[in-house]
Amino acid sequence: MTVALPRTRLLDRQEVAEGTMAFWFEKPAGFEYKAGQFADYTLIDPPESDAEGSTRGFTLSSAPYEPRLMATTRLRDTAFKRVLRTAPIGTELLLDAP
Repeated sequence: MTVALPRTRLLDRQEVAEGTMAFWFEKPAGFEYKAGQFADYTLIDPPESDAEGSTRGFTLSSAPYEPRLMATTRLRDTAFKRVLRTAPIGTELLLDAP
């Protein structure tokens, strides 16, 4: 039996240090996690891809009680991060997390 992954939306992004960006995502209803856990984000039909694929895991850098999910990452030159860095606000992604 295949379980459909919840979707999330990109809400905002901001450069927080040189070469490092924070991304904020919609928190799905009922979504719970503990500090220090991570989530896998999957781009849906990305305009480009590479050998690493369309899914990346990021530590949830927001606190569990916050209304949005936040992931912070160095911006290495990968297809995933190029797409995420330029994706329109509101872009949907699949979310696989605790």
